[in-house]
Amino acid sequence: MSRGPTGGAEEQIRHHVKQELRKRMRAVRGALPISACEARSSEIAKRVVALDSFESAKTVLAFASIRREVRTRAIMQAAWTAGKQVALPRVVEKELHLHLVDTDTELTEGSFGVPEPPKAAPQVAPETVDFALVPALAVDPRGYRIGYGGGYYDRLLPQLDNARSCALAFDFQLIAEVPELPIDVPVDIVVTDERVIEAS
Repeated sequence: MSRGPTGGAEEQIRHHVKQELRKRMRAVRGALPISACEARSSEIAKRVVALDSFESAKTVLAFASIRREVRTRAIMQAAWTAGKQVALPRVVEKELHLHLVDTDTELTEGSFGVPEPPKAAPQVAPETVDFALVPALAVDPRGYRIGYGGGYYDRLLPQLDNARSCALAFDFQLIAEVPELPIDVPVDIVVTDERVIEAS
């Protein structure tokens, strides 16, 4: 058998495993009580704001949490309190555009039910971001993550030339190894409610 089909077959298997992990982790995370979600998110926020790379950042990219995702509001509030700029992503076709928000910005429901900044909010270039929070359904110690399958962050991360990227996850979402695909881009740091991992 030639190397091409072998590579293609392995890629298909990895893709299938990712789909299964995505489905399973959605179910596990969905069963997390709200009170546990809030408490664990608070622990994650403490670890994030204590990072040197967060402290030195002038512009922080966050994401608006949905369902049982790690709550990011406390991290955003800490950034605003420290005089940092905070940006949120907005889906435009297949890309994420980054817009500045403040405590008074009214978010609107965007693609996939995710709250987004209004189109009129000031836009920032990806290379101006110093620290980026990235959502994850599952993540491994190498920084490879399983997202929701749209590939938006895998396309955005290479554009964040000057940023330290940080995946947020509850500790039960940390798995031994994500079956990564050629298009997958790892993050620099993984923060859970129990640990901080500098991805290798």
